[in-house]
Amino acid sequence: MARLLFTCRPLSGHYEPLLPLASAARDAGHAVAFATGAPVAERARRDGFDALPAGPGEDFRAEWAHRFPGYDRLVGDEQRRFFFAEIFANLELVPRADDLDRALDQWRPDLVVHEMAELAAPLVCSTRGLPYIDVSYGPLIPAALLRAAGRAAAPHWRARGLEPDPFAGLLRHLYIDTCPASLQNTEIMSVPAVQPLRPAAATAATAPAPDWLAALPDRPLVYLTLGTVFNRDLAVFATVLNGLRDEPVSLVVTVGLNNDPSALGPQPANIAVRRYVPQAALLPHCHAAVIHGGAGTMLGALAAGVPLLCLPQGADQHSNADRVVAAGAGRKLLRDALTPVTVREAIAALLDESSYRLGAQRVAKEIAAMPTAVEALAAITQFIT
Repeated sequence: MARLLFTCRPLSGHYEPLLPLASAARDAGHAVAFATGAPVAERARRDGFDALPAGPGEDFRAEWAHRFPGYDRLVGDEQRRFFFAEIFANLELVPRADDLDRALDQWRPDLVVHEMAELAAPLVCSTRGLPYIDVSYGPLIPAALLRAAGRAAAPHWRARGLEPDPFAGLLRHLYIDTCPASLQNTEIMSVPAVQPLRPAAATAATAPAPDWLAALPDRPLVYLTLGTVFNRDLAVFATVLNGLRDEPVSLVVTVGLNNDPSALGPQPANIAVRRYVPQAALLPHCHAAVIHGGAGTMLGALAAGVPLLCLPQGADQHSNADRVVAAGAGRKLLRDALTPVTVREAIAALLDESSYRLGAQRVAKEIAAMPTAVEALAAITQFIT
């Protein structure tokens, strides 16, 4: 049996894509640990894994945000380029690499498995001649963004006596692809070694519906979430609520653990606002979902065959929304076009026009046919020397 170390940035959207592989490896008898920051390190321990500290924690954003005024006004790939170059490579890479060095000395893995925004693993493993595997959390990151990360990471590679890699060490070995083909970047064809994997959001066990769900009126159920990071603007929630409160739908809103549901005010009987509800408890009952477009939420909803209204707020969400629209599985509304009227019209179209549900169901069938974690693990363990 082998020793596998999984490493990720300390956010749920970066940790959860690794879970199916980590669980499959543990179930197969391998020793498994995570190297990450707080609070994900604590979550990994609750999930039954060893965990070692590596890199800044989730609260690191508060430390750097004031240094980059206007970063949150960047749109689409411009914001993604900022994160990959300025944050993932320039600010996070060195402290995470130093911690990862200590974790490798302590835990001595045979193989490192990391997610695509975690750039320390390629650097540290290349220094040591240790094999590593890249795991996606959504569609393949465009080559232009990976080159920006490579340029920013280059000084750190040279500091370790290494020739800089044009993609910051990504896509050198095996790439684990968790994106169904209909949502994928066409650049995937140029990646030399790809192993598909059914996304984590599609593998969660169905959870029982909360008791209060049955108290909502018997109408088409719509789910609204803006994820766990880009959920700070309550005006977006309020706009959707204003658009749907008088419509013949029931609406479940999750505002995130960092928000107070009461801040949105009293709601009519057809609307329930909660901090958090497991998506596996809601999606099987949903007729449509309004989401920010984060990869995990997008893939989880589409795996359930639920058509989407995407309200992209940042990072990869604009690109993801475009892919949902291109697949015929939903619509998108940009911030400048977001009003109660446009929300109402978009949801009416998702519920009334069968093409959107059929599009979502086509994607759901693709996801269901993707290899399991057990199958993908067989490809990964071939890289253990």
